[in-house]
Amino acid sequence: MQSLPVVDWHDLELNRSKFLNELHHAMANIGFLVLKNAPGFEDEVQKRLFKEVRGFFSAPDQSKAKADISLTPYFRGWSKVDPERARGKIPALLAQEAFQYGFETSPVTDTSDESVPVYKRLFRGPNTMPDVNEFPNFKSSIDELREKYHRLTHLLGHLICESFGFDQKRFEELFPFNDPDLAASLNHNFGMSAIPPEFHEKVLAEFAKLQSPITGAHIDGPPFVALLINDRPGLQVVAGEGKWIDAPVTCRTASQEYQVPVIPGAVIVNSGGTLMHLSKGKVVATLHRVNPSLVPPGETRISMPYFLLPKMDGPLVPFDDEMVAESETNYNFDRDRGTNAAVNRMALFPQCTKRWWWEEFKDLRAKQHAEVIAETKAAYDLAASRARRNQNNLKSSL
Repeated sequence: MQSLPVVDWHDLELNRSKFLNELHHAMANIGFLVLKNAPGFEDEVQKRLFKEVRGFFSAPDQSKAKADISLTPYFRGWSKVDPERARGKIPALLAQEAFQYGFETSPVTDTSDESVPVYKRLFRGPNTMPDVNEFPNFKSSIDELREKYHRLTHLLGHLICESFGFDQKRFEELFPFNDPDLAASLNHNFGMSAIPPEFHEKVLAEFAKLQSPITGAHIDGPPFVALLINDRPGLQVVAGEGKWIDAPVTCRTASQEYQVPVIPGAVIVNSGGTLMHLSKGKVVATLHRVNPSLVPPGETRISMPYFLLPKMDGPLVPFDDEMVAESETNYNFDRDRGTNAAVNRMALFPQCTKRWWWEEFKDLRAKQHAEVIAETKAAYDLAASRARRNQNNLKSSL
């Protein structure tokens, strides 16, 4: 496999069985696909959204800092890698600047109220938006993006369940449309320019490997599926043959040619850890990463990932209703999913954590880190298993 499978939304009306078969094949064999002609994400819509987001990120830091992520406990707002703290080190490679948002809700309780689970205190709250006088269209653009993503996530959730024969009611129980939890982001990646020159050779060597501790390869653990649009190359996915392949760009916002395809009006879809566990490995959550060397020199990359989170109360019972102590996906069904998701946010954004959640993070991070390692190892193992299966299938067909 040299490219991600493409599934055309128009086939849903023209040839529903073809659409469902292709959706099933992509989710079962790679866990990633390119949804062509995604409803609500037409090329002109994406260009307008990318223009607004690029305008925000190109503003002076002092303007963006009015929406700093540390201003509230809810992990909403702007963040940036501190260049002084990163001096002499390889910085975080997924994104060097970001903006987090969610659904606009009232806090459940005071953040110090330990009678309420930490995830309910952390994920429910207001957004932190920049000054409307400096960015008059930013909030409305993010609201529009969120609503489009939310509708599409639910449509896809039902269709994935249909294609595998899973009970669609179970999807609605875990992801109620009118009572959602969300972790969504606008990511700004600076490419190789963010990495000190003395580390360039090492970084390139690490990205040439299938596995490396520094490249940020990961699965998206909490969501059912994740959705993403992007305007520059950089995203890479572990293919069925156990090799990294490049994902396409969904919106061209610069005139130069890219080394990857551009599919205007598309949305990239990948399965999350929740779907992998619910299906007991029938659907794979595939490792992916952002390779800074693919971002064109002198350019930066914007991506807009969207992660709808499941209800965190109670165990995550597989679709077949059969629970075992541990599954082939290395998932312990008795684990505290809400706390795991909350600690994941704490680890990603230390500037907010240190101000609001430091004691909780110190108490919980070791267990969460061990679960992430186990989950990532399971993803590598499943990728290796797929690679062997695909190679055997290829040999038998010759």
